[in-house]
Amino acid sequence: MEAEAVLTAIVLVLSIAFQAMTAVLAFRLAQESRAGWGWLMISAAMVLMGLRRALVLGEWWLAGSQPLLAVEFLGLAISALALAGVWGIRPSLSAAHRYTAFLAVEAQRLNSVLKGLPGLVYRCRNDPQWTMEFISEGCGSLTGYAPEDLLGNRRIAYAELIEPEDREAVWHAVQEAVAERRPYRIVYRIRAADGTLKWVWEQGQGIFHDDGELLGLQGYISDVTEWRKIQEEFEQVQSAWKQDRREWQEKEHRLLHEWVQRTDHLSEILAYEIHDGFVQQVSAALMHLQSFEHVQRSRPEEAAAVLDRAALLLRQAIAEARRMIEGLRPAELDRGTLLAALRNLCRDLGEQAGIPIRFTSEVEDLRLAPPVENNVYRIVQEAVHNAAHHSGSHEVDVRVAHDGNRLQIVVRDWGRGFDQTAIPAGHFGLAAIRDRAKMLGGTAQIVSATGRGTTVRITIPLNGGGTPADFPNGEDPAGFPEPNSPNHA
Repeated sequence: MEAEAVLTAIVLVLSIAFQAMTAVLAFRLAQESRAGWGWLMISAAMVLMGLRRALVLGEWWLAGSQPLLAVEFLGLAISALALAGVWGIRPSLSAAHRYTAFLAVEAQRLNSVLKGLPGLVYRCRNDPQWTMEFISEGCGSLTGYAPEDLLGNRRIAYAELIEPEDREAVWHAVQEAVAERRPYRIVYRIRAADGTLKWVWEQGQGIFHDDGELLGLQGYISDVTEWRKIQEEFEQVQSAWKQDRREWQEKEHRLLHEWVQRTDHLSEILAYEIHDGFVQQVSAALMHLQSFEHVQRSRPEEAAAVLDRAALLLRQAIAEARRMIEGLRPAELDRGTLLAALRNLCRDLGEQAGIPIRFTSEVEDLRLAPPVENNVYRIVQEAVHNAAHHSGSHEVDVRVAHDGNRLQIVVRDWGRGFDQTAIPAGHFGLAAIRDRAKMLGGTAQIVSATGRGTTVRITIPLNGGGTPADFPNGEDPAGFPEPNSPNHA
């Protein structure tokens, strides 16, 4: 009996010890595990079982009621198995805990990366609403909605953010890419929570199961509004550049065509001038020289007159040739100032046309670069020639002013005028006036109407002068008095 009592006591003590050890291990596992409440319950159960064994031992000690050895052996076996089970699972649980902690750290890092992205990462269903199953924190800065507002279409579906005009195009682009199992890249517009219209760029792809079933879509969406604005500005600049290029090409073609026409016209005029003047005079002189020998034999008294006539015709031919040469480079400009050349030009053209051409200058002396003087002379020559020979006016006024930065010339007649929209083809005089003025950086304004005369205003900037302005002292450059009025000098 004594041996059985000793063995029973040993079994009870061992049971209490195993249960205490199991309770401690379970408590530690409860601290390390997320599901700690389960291990706490096991720890509490072991504590209660240990207390139960301690009470049995105390009752035996005080009352002398010895417990059954078989029952205590069974309790010892259960305690040993519990201790062994907890002890054996502890390494696996510790490894799982470390892996869980690692996953938590990585998830935190991933979340930090996603928060730093200038856009949002998503996973959604392939349905017309693009129902979101996951969406990153960047959703707030991009759309103005919190991620939970779009998850499961809780507050609003992502499809509702897309501009109505773009929804169909977005749907077809994604479906086409999914059908071909390739990534999709699309640019479209969304309307943010504050009503702001944004351009976004989305790149994503379908998620497929091993059996080929489409599980959903995942991708990335970023704000490209500024990029789109730059692209639109670039396209506008490119379009403007192309338009300017076309205009310059057309202008170049037109100017080349006009140059060819004017060259042909000039050649024709020179041919006429040479034929009608110089050639005829030289031909007549030749005829007189050829007849000189015959006249000298038959009518000696007339021979000297024939020779004098031939000499006169040759002198006239030489004068005609010099006149044509001066038409290319006015000799008047080489002999004096521009103002003197213009004054003489008006006098000569007035004598040829038989009408008074008044020249008035507010400038006492004016010297310009030779190319400028040459073009100014030709402009005035063309304007005065047109007024004197084609306007039917009984007088012409020419006025010159210079305010330091601009040379301003006005040629006016009171003739029949003309319709500027009905100028016949092949008449280059007015175009030549405008082109020469433009070549000098100035302007030529021609004002005319049928029955109201014509006014030509030429403004040439000098020494980097500014844009055309009124004459000095506020006088209108076209403000000539009417013919025969008291102020008409």
